[in-house]
Amino acid sequence: EALGRPLSEEEQADILRRHGHPMIVASRYRRGQHLIGPVFFPMYVFALKVGLGIAALVTVVLAVVTAALRGDPGHHAIEALGAYSGRALMVFAWTTLGFAAFEMAQSRVRMHPACEWDPRKLPKVVTQDARSARLRALGELVVVLAALVWLLLVPRAPFLLLGPAAALVDPASIWRLAYVPLVLVTIATAGVHALGVVRPLWTRTRAIAQVALHAASFVVFVVLLRGQEYFVTKPAVTAAAELRVEGLVHILNVSFQIGFFFAAALSLVEIGRAVYRARVSSVAAPPPDSAATARH
Repeated sequence: EALGRPLSEEEQADILRRHGHPMIVASRYRRGQHLIGPVFFPMYVFALKVGLGIAALVTVVLAVVTAALRGDPGHHAIEALGAYSGRALMVFAWTTLGFAAFEMAQSRVRMHPACEWDPRKLPKVVTQDARSARLRALGELVVVLAALVWLLLVPRAPFLLLGPAAALVDPASIWRLAYVPLVLVTIATAGVHALGVVRPLWTRTRAIAQVALHAASFVVFVVLLRGQEYFVTKPAVTAAAELRVEGLVHILNVSFQIGFFFAAALSLVEIGRAVYRARVSSVAAPPPDSAATARH
């Protein structure tokens, strides 16, 4: 139009090339373009990280216990690497399939013709940050509840903590002092995450609760660090196997001590993060009139 003439064939071809190949252009109009959509993806990544971490922890514990009982740690380390690849693949597959099923169910409910809605009854506007925070809090709540169930089952089923070594070693007396505080801190942590699901936006009160929880966790880990002995040899162990079991007990005690040290350090880091969030939320909080305007 600007040149006062029709487009040439080359110019028309150039316009079509900019749109992309016909197969690519047509594929954009298909439904279900993603296996896991943006609503579930943050929670999916979090669950995948937790699952892979738990699989790694289980693999390391089983490898250490097996090597201590049967010897030849190099051979068992190679076996552990192979076992972890299989466990990691299973975690990835089942986690992906589960969240893909959630995404499919959500899309079908959203597109169902009987899913009627009233514009006058729409919920308040929720920002993407709030939605992501709610999903993250929900994922953390699920993980903490699973840890709580595991923690409650360990006294009656020591195999969940030690694997085959539970038949050879007993927990030391330090656990009687630290077990109840660990359970209480875990329950309180679950309560904070449940509050995050209901009210996903970060608040000063929630930040203070996080600081208190991490401080309590730090105290528990310090108490455990001072114990230095977490497992002892069972009295029923035969004299022939006593030397090997003592080596296993030493490995377990050192491993748990290192773990508690890093847990205490992580608690200090989380205290610093919670304090920073409390300061940021208090500075960035909008005045009441602007919050009311935003809701309207």
